Amino acid sequence: MKHLHLAQFISFLRWIFAPLTLLYLSDWDQKDMFLLIIIILAGITDFLDGYIARINKKTSYLGAIHDFTADKLFVLSALLVFSVAGKIPTWVTFIFLYREIVVMGMRIYTSYNKYEIKASILGKLKTAILFVGLMAMLINFEYFLWIIYVALALAVISFFDYFWKFRKVVLLEK
Repeated sequence: MKHLHLAQFISFLRWIFAPLTLLYLSDWDQKDMFLLIIIILAGITDFLDGYIARINKKTSYLGAIHDFTADKLFVLSALLVFSVAGKIPTWVTFIFLYREIVVMGMRIYTSYNKYEIKASILGKLKTAILFVGLMAMLINFEYFLWIIYVALALAVISFFDYFWKFRKVVLLEK
């Protein structure tokens, strides 16, 4: 870990937070508060890692992939656990999962062709709203699913944004 700079270490924390979401499936009385804290910390680290990398001029493509992967690992872990617990419909988690796998594949393919598809503002907004929805669920806000549905709509819209950018790269190859 001595080779990680601060932004990469902050991203790495989400790799540690992801398996902690499994505690939601336990009988522990404090699991909602614990997961609320973990989700807040994950949201903060999601913002901080990129910010710190930019101000320290330590941005890199590998760092962006590390950040992207940490985000997906944490968010998908939380969605899967909450679906298993019956808090979030399975079809919602499936759409998020499918979208993330396909987008990651497109980003890997384009990086092989020396082209980077950066996260769009829609994708960042989707993630922020999803974090808010998960927090709302954990504090028992009655309409938390509507917040998650807004994030889901943004996920679908941003998927088409990624696909359009991906399509341009593929057409350039011909």
